Amino acid sequence: MIRKEITLNGKTYPACFYMKTILGYEEITGNSFFTNDFSQLRDRIALIVAAILSADGKEEPSIDDLMNADTIELVKEILAAYNIVSAMAVEFFTVPDIEPKEEAEKQERNDQKN
Repeated sequence: MIRKEITLNGKTYPACFYMKTILGYEEITGNSFFTNDFSQLRDRIALIVAAILSADGKEEPSIDDLMNADTIELVKEILAAYNIVSAMAVEFFTVPDIEPKEEAEKQERNDQKN
């Protein structure tokens, strides 16, 4: 699980990214997380809300407030929050590089020769 904080409408919320976030997004939108390109702002807002709800479910921003953002500051906060959540998704899905044992031993032998 990846956990960070995001700020919306001047309030800071905990946000997480893990399987619960993906399922929450799919429940909110009725669409697959894996086939969405997140080019629509409403999808980005849904992912932000899913990340907040998956953190603890106690606090949630008003979706109406986010959908009716009437200041450029709030729009900027929404875009910044999406960037944080999407970075958490990238981190969550990153597969660590593992050096095969044979290659590591071969490299060690070569290093000892030189």
